[in-house]
Amino acid sequence: MPKQVHVRLDDRVYQTLTEFATVTNRTVQDCVSDALISLFSEKYKEPRKGSGRFTFIDLFAGIGGMRIAFESCGGRCVFSSEWNKYCQKTYFDNFGVMPHGDITQIEASAIPDHDILVAGFPCQPFSIAGVSKKNSLGRATGFLDQTQGTLFFDVVRIINEKRPQAFLLENVKNLKSHDHGNTWRVIMAALEELDYEVF
Repeated sequence: MPKQVHVRLDDRVYQTLTEFATVTNRTVQDCVSDALISLFSEKYKEPRKGSGRFTFIDLFAGIGGMRIAFESCGGRCVFSSEWNKYCQKTYFDNFGVMPHGDITQIEASAIPDHDILVAGFPCQPFSIAGVSKKNSLGRATGFLDQTQGTLFFDVVRIINEKRPQAFLLENVKNLKSHDHGNTWRVIMAALEELDYEVF
């Protein structure tokens, strides 16, 4: 259940907020919430400067396992994204950085340039356990899962825009056999179309 915070605003601020809400066709509450999220995201975003043998971005970051691995090899993370609020909190506790939220709402051009893209894109639509559960609930799996199944294409969108030197996509065993291998063929075709050599 959403928590409530009561804030006093002077007339000028309230008027500006009301006008913004009207223009964007949203509620005043949603505008305030987004403004606060933006404020904290800006405060706790990845530092732009620092040393590292290479730079990387951490997509579908979870609680930061891939970040630990890449930092231990001398990498410097310049951007992270994770939509789950509990994972975001743990990530913040682990690294002092609040990951950006829903990657589908982030323009690829807004993501900093980087050497390596790291993505643990959601496995639930493809994994053996995830597919079994979704089937039992009568839900779509793979790319037909509109919430999580299409997130691979956001990775493609970002690779196409930023052209990193390399990328690492982590996923599950069933990815190659899902939908009789069709899912794997789509993934390979999309990545090879970007003119990368894929292993």
